[in-house]
Amino acid sequence: MPESIRSLQVIASPRMGGAETTYLRLARALDSNGHPVLAGVRRGSEIHRHLEDRLPSETFPMRNYVDLGSMVQIRHAAERHGADIVQSWASRATWLTRAPDNAVHVARLGGYYKLRYFRHADAWIVNTRRMREWMVAKGFPPDRVEWINNFVPPVAPGTAPAISRELLGVPAEALVVVALGRFVEKKGFQDLIAAFARLPERIGDRPLHLVLIGDGEMLETLRSMAAPQVGRVHFTGWLDQPLPLLASADVFVCPSRIEPLGNVVLEAWSQGLAVVCTETDGGTELVQSGDTGLLTPVQDVVRLAHVIERVLREPALRAELAGHGLHHYRHRFSEQKTLEATLDFYRRMIRRVGRRRRALDA
Repeated sequence: MPESIRSLQVIASPRMGGAETTYLRLARALDSNGHPVLAGVRRGSEIHRHLEDRLPSETFPMRNYVDLGSMVQIRHAAERHGADIVQSWASRATWLTRAPDNAVHVARLGGYYKLRYFRHADAWIVNTRRMREWMVAKGFPPDRVEWINNFVPPVAPGTAPAISRELLGVPAEALVVVALGRFVEKKGFQDLIAAFARLPERIGDRPLHLVLIGDGEMLETLRSMAAPQVGRVHFTGWLDQPLPLLASADVFVCPSRIEPLGNVVLEAWSQGLAVVCTETDGGTELVQSGDTGLLTPVQDVVRLAHVIERVLREPALRAELAGHGLHHYRHRFSEQKTLEATLDFYRRMIRRVGRRRRALDA
């Protein structure tokens, strides 16, 4: 059996979102499969609460990009943990990470960040093919930039949603459109609410309802936009476990204006949902339109409404898209595949970077 790999996973986010959920999933998967993880998180962050004592953790201030105290603390934490890998997530955590000489610094990018904060790392993980091509074109060594898919862990059969359709006031017979994410401008929830307002109140004898799962700075703006659709648009707040509620819906929409990947699409596929997604970088890389979902132009409210209505009116199309999406998820975005790819990359980088350092010391 291969030796275990010890890692310090560092993230500076103050709030929860898609990247933070991915961080928790990977850290827990590594640790539960015999590869001890120390979680390094920002002091007072939401993610610290979400660790739920399931992983050992240390907190660092990570107040800004010149927080020299955090740099020292991160390095010392890696030394105490005996880390083989120090993986930093996004810009601030990466810039503040200076791994000990006997550890490999792997930086993870979930978007098109300013690359000056990443060049000092030893190796890099990205979650889309296009992002890898972009980094290589910017001069990063191809043999140390790895594209590894995100994953969505399975939900235990019979898991009840944290909040039910009944509690939300959604009738049992309703057709439900659902969306999930941070309520910020680039996620496009304002476009989805505008599109939903263009839909009929009923299709056949079934009323239409929209459920929005998440939280963020645009919450009150979105509530105001949805006010004319009284009783038809429902806000759940942030849910730690949103997947069981997704499973009770009929169509999932990712209305983003900017989206490097779109974890939410994977989550919808994992629950057997038909997906409608905008033509962002992530949307066009993930979704084969007409097969695993349907794509619509970014910020085109009229087209978005038309496509959603089509999927709601055609049960056979809805079932076909959902089935193909679920098959795609199971074959490409499983926990096992992502974990194996991550560990294989870690081992290769430990060998390669170790050899390079020994050669420099000779």
